[in-house]
Amino acid sequence: MNEIEKQTSEITIEKRNGNIEIFDKEKLTRGISRAGIPFLLSKDIATSIYNILNEKSLQDSITSVEIKNLVVEELKSRNQSTIAESYSGYSKNKVTSTKEEQFRNDKNESKVASSMNTQAKQNVKDKDNTSGKGT
Repeated sequence: MNEIEKQTSEITIEKRNGNIEIFDKEKLTRGISRAGIPFLLSKDIATSIYNILNEKSLQDSITSVEIKNLVVEELKSRNQSTIAESYSGYSKNKVTSTKEEQFRNDKNESKVASSMNTQAKQNVKDKDNTSGKGT
């Protein structure tokens, strides 16, 4: 492992959920690419971020939000403002959609439970009505 790789391997990323991970340039490349940014541009940006983190070797930890901001700044510096805005909103939309999905699931579970309860009550009424006719 050369000196640059050694320095970068010691840089930790603090995720939004509080988890700590070692910086991984390939993972960053994939994450940028998943936001709809062309792979070669994603790879080039990840390399730039990698180099920036090496230059700031005094700091041994960085948050995932700070990395996202570095990616946005890198896109803007390459005259990719529209893509930068899209990337900036990507993780927000991802978080929002996850929360919305959970809300919808909770709401649907509530409706299903309510519907099942109503159906059970109706079945009891139907039984009572049919059993009363025969006697």
